[in-house]
Amino acid sequence: MNTLYFSRQRFSINHVQTYKIIKPDPEALCLEAAKDLKRLAQQNIDAKGEFTVALAGGSTPKQFYQTLAKAPYATTMPWGKMRLFFGDERAVPADHPDNNFGMANRHLFKKISIDPTRIHRIQSELEPQQAAQAYHTIVKGFLPLDEAGWPVFDLVLLGLGPDGHVASLFPDTDILEVEDRCAAAVWVEDKKTWRVSLTLPVINSAQHVWLMVTGEGKSDIVDRVFKYPSVSQPLPVERLRPKQDLSWYLDQSAARWLS
Repeated sequence: MNTLYFSRQRFSINHVQTYKIIKPDPEALCLEAAKDLKRLAQQNIDAKGEFTVALAGGSTPKQFYQTLAKAPYATTMPWGKMRLFFGDERAVPADHPDNNFGMANRHLFKKISIDPTRIHRIQSELEPQQAAQAYHTIVKGFLPLDEAGWPVFDLVLLGLGPDGHVASLFPDTDILEVEDRCAAAVWVEDKKTWRVSLTLPVINSAQHVWLMVTGEGKSDIVDRVFKYPSVSQPLPVERLRPKQDLSWYLDQSAARWLS
């Protein structure tokens, strides 16, 4: 396995300005991302008074939220001027162990001082199509719109599946072609479940997108995306085109095949 001592590189993939941040382990990675989040939040708040983020579910984001819930970030992050959303949600109640909002609530929201009205969850207790429509309305109502009419997040935080999915945008699903809504319901056959997700045009209208990827189980998909990108049938992760930049936050295990 290569030993990667550098912490940050900038380059371009498919004409997208891309950053690759590699740290020895998930703990160090989450600390680096927390530092970057605070800096980006303050830049946006200084410029326009607010910072908007779509949060992710999964084990790596969970550890990231646990980092943010501790000193110094629990008290020094400008939570009062941040507005928090979710990139996707599973069709389970908010108190279910698999619910993304529930996970963030347990590990972050309950441990910081933030006005609950600044947290916008996907109403997973509704029928999936209804939940998607309701979330479409919320996102369009709270975010500024770009010239094409799409809401603009300051940051979208994503995990990465071993099949190349991000949020609940799985390969070969109809949601990948949705271009008239901010959020849509999707049936995930492999999981035998419904989910609600932000659509690709909304994610790509974000100023910044961060992918947080850890563990050897993700090393093959990371290697494929960086070294052997698909051309004719790009994976969902390969269709990311944020307005400013795409940042990959990787630990040593996930980046083990990179040089």
